[in-house]
Amino acid sequence: MLKFEKYQGTGNDFVIFSEKDLIEKGIPDYSELAKEVCDRHYGIGADGMIILKYVATMPFMFFFNADGSQAPMCGNGIRCFAHYLKNNGIQEEDTFTVKTLPGDMIIETKQGEDINDFVAKVNMGKPIFEIKELINTDKDRFLKEKITIDGKEIEISYIFMGTDHSVIFVNDFEDFDIDKIGSKIENFTELFPKRVNVNFVKVVDRKYIEVVTWERGAGRTLACGTGATASAVLAREFGFTDEKVNVKVPGGILVIEYAGERNDAFMTGPSEKVAEGQYLFKR
Repeated sequence: MLKFEKYQGTGNDFVIFSEKDLIEKGIPDYSELAKEVCDRHYGIGADGMIILKYVATMPFMFFFNADGSQAPMCGNGIRCFAHYLKNNGIQEEDTFTVKTLPGDMIIETKQGEDINDFVAKVNMGKPIFEIKELINTDKDRFLKEKITIDGKEIEISYIFMGTDHSVIFVNDFEDFDIDKIGSKIENFTELFPKRVNVNFVKVVDRKYIEVVTWERGAGRTLACGTGATASAVLAREFGFTDEKVNVKVPGGILVIEYAGERNDAFMTGPSEKVAEGQYLFKR
């Protein structure tokens, strides 16, 4: 049996394990474990799996998508991970650092008397616009470029915001078959060799945008923190919004702050613990 806790952040849900327990049980393949536990019919059910590792005594967030693929980072996941660290007494300070594959993330937390009265503000770092080495393009930047999917020309942008994100600005979500187009762009490997997250963004006004994300390895989700951040960053860069913007995702509201290029982006949002228990690992 494996001890687990489950958290959700604006509807994006994650199962969290400690690597110490996985090692004790002799579980070598974390990718297969992720596919099992994230299955909503035969497992616990989640958009992703997080493993607490340690690097130089510091907590490290090791993240897997529901399909077993590894991702560098997850914005909603890191808020839930921070909540897990606080709940388990691993971090006692309100501000602390979590290691991830893209780098160290500084997190400010605020917790009330109730275990789920929890909000985290995450320094998401600087968006990366110079992406020639990340995708198959000769361009230094990939902003407002055209690609053709099923005979339809689509204007799309790409930045690296802790992980790979493409962004499509829309007038109306109904103009796109999000599941179909999202899946095809995710797997458009002639341009995105590692596959890509796909964000559909509607600008409501200068302080409010709506985002629907098709996540690489998970499909359409209720929220994607790095996707909301990437969307708000590009909305700001293109002059559509102010520095601080409310981002409505299907699972709730995230607040993104971004002053412009060469500045860090900040994401603020909630986390909720929804379950804990013992998982019967299927060898």
